[in-house]
Amino acid sequence: MSKLFDKRDFLRLLGSAAVAAPTAIIASEATRKKPASEDVSVYDRVMQSRTIRCGYGVWPPFIVKNPNTGKLSGIFYDYMEALGQALNLKINWAEESGGHGDYIPSLKAGRIDAMCFSVWPNASRGQQVDFTMPVYYTAHYAYARADDKRFDNNLDAINDPPVTVVAIDGEMGALIAASDFPKAKKLELPELSDQLQAFLSLTTKKADIFITDTSTATEYEAANPGKIRQVPAPAPLRVFRNTIAIAQKQDQFRRMLDTATEEMLSSGKMEKIIAKYERYPGTFLRVDPGYLNSNR
Repeated sequence: MSKLFDKRDFLRLLGSAAVAAPTAIIASEATRKKPASEDVSVYDRVMQSRTIRCGYGVWPPFIVKNPNTGKLSGIFYDYMEALGQALNLKINWAEESGGHGDYIPSLKAGRIDAMCFSVWPNASRGQQVDFTMPVYYTAHYAYARADDKRFDNNLDAINDPPVTVVAIDGEMGALIAASDFPKAKKLELPELSDQLQAFLSLTTKKADIFITDTSTATEYEAANPGKIRQVPAPAPLRVFRNTIAIAQKQDQFRRMLDTATEEMLSSGKMEKIIAKYERYPGTFLRVDPGYLNSNR
């Protein structure tokens, strides 16, 4: 009996080992195939390489690209270069984005560490990426032809089927138009359309309203006086934070960027950068220093 018992035990053990071996091999394969980026945080990767890999878009004055040399400049270029200097980190302008949301897959895949461009946070984007603290704010208003006063202090009048709002697909003005004026007709332009096309649609009466930021509208007004006007209203349609976008769940990396940004704001470096590119005073809304609201 003892020999039979021993043989059965041996067969059971052999069978268990046969089952366990493939399981161990599968687990080992899964470990080997696991991307390194899942094990290393963005902060750790940046600290190891001493480099922040930046995505960016070309949209003056946030980022300006010289068509002949490819050299970059602009508010966010100068900001990131100064931030890198403060952190003793190199800024690698690694990937140019072709559209408004193209940077999100790049962040998720780990091809870039940050979208170093003026990203305006909203609820939809907030489900996919995280944002740093703002370096300044941008206000959005409705703009009409200079002689059209139908909507003065009555923005609700825009929400009417006979009214046409020109909108660039994927751009923030289009999102505001869809949200606030769903009944209005939309003249939709392709995603990469120039803002000049939208203003031209307005001035040639193909559209009645264009929603955009004060900086863009002021630039157009200066070059084309007497063509458009900001529709008078008690408040802007939206005020957006100008931020950097990063991947979600990267709190240590975000805190490092925020701390360096706060230092640049308090030292006046950020103000010098903004003033350098603000051709028309008042188009960029400054961040209110925290001490102005302190009770101490």
